[in-house]
Amino acid sequence: MPDPFGVQVGGGLPEETEISLVQIVDHVLNSGIVVQGSVVISLAGVDLVYLGLSAVLTSVETARKYLPEDPK
Repeated sequence: MPDPFGVQVGGGLPEETEISLVQIVDHVLNSGIVVQGSVVISLAGVDLVYLGLSAVLTSVETARKYLPEDPK
């Protein structure tokens, strides 16, 4: 039964398709990913500590494509 919202149900990759770890790492390094997270420690409804984390994982070549050049 087709999905009324046009979303493909069941993944999208055939079961026979295997993706190796090398292919995943290659894709991540070529396109890059950003991981963000935060933790708030509070006591009696008062925020005491906030910890934020942002990490970018990409290759140097990809980063140089998207970052502005260093003016000299």
